[in-house]
Amino acid sequence: MIEETEISLDCLSSLIFNANDIIFITDLDSKKVVYANNLFLEKFEYTKDELVHLDISDIRKQKENKPFNTLKKELETTKSSITYAKYFSKSGNKYSLESSNKLQKINNKNYLVSIAREITEKLEKEFLIKKELNIKIAEIENQKIFLNTLLKNNPTAIFYKNIHGKYLGCNKAWEKLTGIKEDEVLGKSVFDIAPKDIAKIYFEEDKKVFSLEESPQIYQAEVYNKSIDKRFDVVFYKSAYFDAKGEVLGLIGVVIDVTQVMKLEKEKEKKEKIIYQQSKMAAMGEMIENIAHQWRQPLSTMTVSASGIKMQKEFGILKDESLSEFIEAILESSKHLSQTIDDFRNFFKTTKYEEIFNIKNIFNKTLVLLSSKFKNRNIKIEQDIQSVEIKSLQNELIHVILNILNNSNDALEKLDIEEKTIFIKSEKYLTNKLKIEISDNAGGINENIIFKIFDPYFTTKHQSQGTGIGLYMTKEIVNKHLNGSIDVKNIDFSYKEKNYTGAKFTIILPI
Repeated sequence: MIEETEISLDCLSSLIFNANDIIFITDLDSKKVVYANNLFLEKFEYTKDELVHLDISDIRKQKENKPFNTLKKELETTKSSITYAKYFSKSGNKYSLESSNKLQKINNKNYLVSIAREITEKLEKEFLIKKELNIKIAEIENQKIFLNTLLKNNPTAIFYKNIHGKYLGCNKAWEKLTGIKEDEVLGKSVFDIAPKDIAKIYFEEDKKVFSLEESPQIYQAEVYNKSIDKRFDVVFYKSAYFDAKGEVLGLIGVVIDVTQVMKLEKEKEKKEKIIYQQSKMAAMGEMIENIAHQWRQPLSTMTVSASGIKMQKEFGILKDESLSEFIEAILESSKHLSQTIDDFRNFFKTTKYEEIFNIKNIFNKTLVLLSSKFKNRNIKIEQDIQSVEIKSLQNELIHVILNILNNSNDALEKLDIEEKTIFIKSEKYLTNKLKIEISDNAGGINENIIFKIFDPYFTTKHQSQGTGIGLYMTKEIVNKHLNGSIDVKNIDFSYKEKNYTGAKFTIILPI
């Protein structure tokens, strides 16, 4: 039994001496290092014989660390501790150690047993990370200022509320529209800032957004301007925003002042041009629906991006790349919103009466508008147009032809073929109809989607290249304003001894 115990103690001594951790024992009274394992000796460049003269202060410099006497007093109370200190080798190399310290009393003498691991590299990395983090935080703060400026100076009135319907903020355009400053509205409800009849409408509509019954939501109402005691006709677009768990946190609202639009509609008999053809109440619903669909994606992108920045910032995981992507998404969405207004404004400009004109003149006017574009893209036009008089809305027909020709242009632009060609044919059809056929050799439309191309906001193009409303509006104009019909199909044909496939649009109009 005695021999086995001696063997066990020898094994234990060997394990301690060759351990992967730094282990040393210090006499608390004399401050001498009375024992050190192999890793300690190697790290601090001492031999076993030199330990006899090694004072703890030789390797644990007081000016770099908490005084050893202070540590000694703490241990007399706590008996154990975890310390972080800097140690120096004989040649001056500096190491940072994390030590687990235990006070041991042997033969009425106090000894400090320390088991340590080097954390020099870890601390250096943490320092670099902290330094980089501070840089990122500064960048985020700058971006926050930028985004706040972008929101505050957006020409469209914007506000946002929490789930309880209390205002969290608004931009300058909203302040101007309502005559109320942001600091006056923070934490307030609609009943605090709007007349009772208007507030009731807002409140009921907000509930539909919070419950996701309608999100996004769009409706027409009034806004009361407190500073000038006046009401304005507006269109609201509201969308819920969510937390990381998908729970509704509140809503973001956009307000479009349509007072002038409605005024122009009421005065349409006195003016030659109408800014918005469907601004009257009977057609306003359709325009609002179109705008709602067009704004759905960019607003959703802005909401998700803003929420992503906030969430990742709160959890400390926001990366520079992610921040740039979020900001880029918000900027592109803002441009998209502005472009949408222009698209709709141009569409609703219309002539008020039918007139007699020759279809050849219409194509001449249209092709003049597009001649530069076609020339730059090496697109040729083959015409077979009969001279036919027609009574219709001239500007609307030009708009239709422009949309179809632009569609062909976009399809041909992507191709690498010698003969990029658009074919235009127009002739009298039956006894009182005009048939217009516009085709190209761009390869046709995918049969899986050809039935969708007249759907609102359907597009095969990238967002930056198409709004998805061109062909939808084309059909709307032909059907509702020109009292005609439009169809599309793929065709196979030969041209200059070569076989092609293309899309052919056929329009039938009354003469």
